[in-house]
Formats: sequence, structure tokens, C-alpha cells
Amino acid sequence: MLHPFKTLARDHPVVRALVLRALARVRRLAHAPPGLYSLCYHHVPERHRGGFAAQVAFLRQHGRFVGADEAVGLLRDRAACAQRHFLVTFDDGYADTVEVALPVLREAGVPAILFLVAGWLDAPPETPPGPYADRALVAEWLSAGMEVGSHSLSHARIATLDDEGAAREIAASRTALESALGRPIRHFACPWGVMGRDYRPGRDPGLALAGGYATFFTTRRGVATGAADLAAMPRHVLEPEWPLHELNALMGARLARG
Repeated sequence: MLHPFKTLARDHPVVRALVLRALARVRRLAHAPPGLYSLCYHHVPERHRGGFAAQVAFLRQHGRFVGADEAVGLLRDRAACAQRHFLVTFDDGYADTVEVALPVLREAGVPAILFLVAGWLDAPPETPPGPYADRALVAEWLSAGMEVGSHSLSHARIATLDDEGAAREIAASRTALESALGRPIRHFACPWGVMGRDYRPGRDPGLALAGGYATFFTTRRGVATGAADLAAMPRHVLEPEWPLHELNALMGARLARG
């Protein structure tokens, strides 16, 4: 019965909001275990700048923000569980990541990583969710001290590709981005990121790590605690307009019973 209920909550915003409000009564981020919590954003439109800033301020009360490279070191050294750490990530490379989110991050002193689709850097698709960041915006992002990773070559569903196609999406995107940006690309975020549907767990993380990436990010919820998580990094997909009690419900732990 749990799976149909989760599907109902996911697909119906009103039901989802009610469920999360109820969960927030018994879950708090302040009670969540230590470890690395990776946060996955996509769009941060201007109208939600304030909401995004409020989320950043809220998370700061409950842990320390780290960059992707630092996160890898913490996991490898088994130091991630010394406290709660938050890693901010952005998928797809939308322009508002730089135009709207970056000023908020700069003011708060928060590092972040932007996962770019290599094939879209110079030839972005004409889709309603755009526009996408061009080279000038990516340069601005990097000049602010932020990190960049790969989100594949063409945003293909890697699980549906043969071995050669999967290797190309993963490896060629790294080569293309390194050539375009003149810096190492050490992190890979799988498009959509659902195990089995979007990537093959027995093949694709191994291709990434063997090809020079330090991480393979997914969209499974959870907290990373050690080096074993590098091949299937959990992330909490968030929207900047979500109220703070929803972050408590999604990432928090149950309150201790008195």
C-alpha cells in the first residue's frame, strides 16, 4: 500500500502538501543524523529568489555547506559524519542558476556545483524550460569560485543505451567540458537519476569512476556517509519555492519521544 500512496502524493500537489505538512509535525532537520546531504535544484526563477535564500539560511542553521571536491574528501576520509554537511547542486545548466541563484550563494558564502550537458553549451535545445547558460554565464559561475560537473553529453536516458553509447555519454561529456572550460571535470550527475530506469547500477557508475570521475550522482534520497556512496551519491531534489517545513519533512528525522 505504501508505493501507491507515495505515487498519489507525488502526482497530486495538494495531497503532497498535506502529507508533508503532517510529516513536518514529527520530523525535524535538527534531529537528522550527521553526514552529507546533497541538494538537487534545477530552476531558480527570479520570483523564487527569496524562497531560495530562505532555504539556504535555514540549512545553515543545521549544518555546514561544502563543495563537491571537499565532499569527496570527507567521504573518503570517513569524516563526513562528524556533523551535517550540505552540498548544493544544480542540474541542466539553466541561465537562472547563474543570474538568480549565484548572487544568493555569493552573499551567503555557499559553494555549489553546476552540472552541465556538454552538448548544450554551444547548442542549447529550444525548449520551454530554457534558456540555458552560455559560455559567458558559465565563466561567471566559475569566476565566483563555483564548481562544474557533467550531466552527460546529450541528456540521454543512459540505461536505454548500449555499452558504447553509455560510455560515450559519460566519457565524451567529460572530455568536451574539459576542453571547453580548461579545467578538470571530476563529478557526474546522471540525467533523471533513478536506478534501473535511468542508469544501470552494475554498469554506469563503474564507467564513470573508471573514466576519471570521482562521483556518480543519482536522485535517490538519503545521506552519504562514506566512500561507498561515491558510486551512487544520494540527492534530495528540491524546489526553491517549497516552504521550510517541507525541508524538515523530507530530510529530517523523527522527534524523540519523551
